[in-house]
Amino acid sequence: EKKGKEMDDSGLPASQLRQRYHKGGSVPDSDLSASQLRARHGIQSNPKDFSTSSKANENSDAIMLAAGAFAVVIFLYFVVSYFSSM
Repeated sequence: EKKGKEMDDSGLPASQLRQRYHKGGSVPDSDLSASQLRARHGIQSNPKDFSTSSKANENSDAIMLAAGAFAVVIFLYFVVSYFSSM
């Protein structure tokens, strides 16, 4: 853990903090916290609850439901046409 001048950056102006911690900054990646690394490289933090579904998951569920309904309709069409031709 670092102590001293580098840890106490709360008094620095925003422009100096950006020069240190943003992409291409003077502080190497190995000295940054996970939060600072995510900010430097534009990565969102992980959600607190992984069990919640995302919008992508909800969309794929709707697509699978529509595909299943379509398959059932096609199946019933062929069954009805088969028995009506007898």
